[in-house]
Amino acid sequence: MSKDEFEDDDPMELVGMVMPGEPGMLENMAEILVDEYVRLGWDEERLMTLFVNPMFMATHRIYRQKGETYVRHLIREVLARWGVLAR
Repeated sequence: MSKDEFEDDDPMELVGMVMPGEPGMLENMAEILVDEYVRLGWDEERLMTLFVNPMFMATHRIYRQKGETYVRHLIREVLARWGVLAR
């Protein structure tokens, strides 16, 4: 097999998984993720795409568990902290 071919049952394939944590860790992770993207210049609508798309497992998990209202409030809170007006 050449180095560019992959096996269907490759034991080295990267697989995402959820690790147990302490209470409040999900909220802390959400805030840190939003903060990082706000610093990169992302606005509310662009950030929401990370949360509603199941392809992005971490942010989508937050969206499913906490809901859209929580996510939008968090995004607006972080935007305000950095002096960015939400549209």
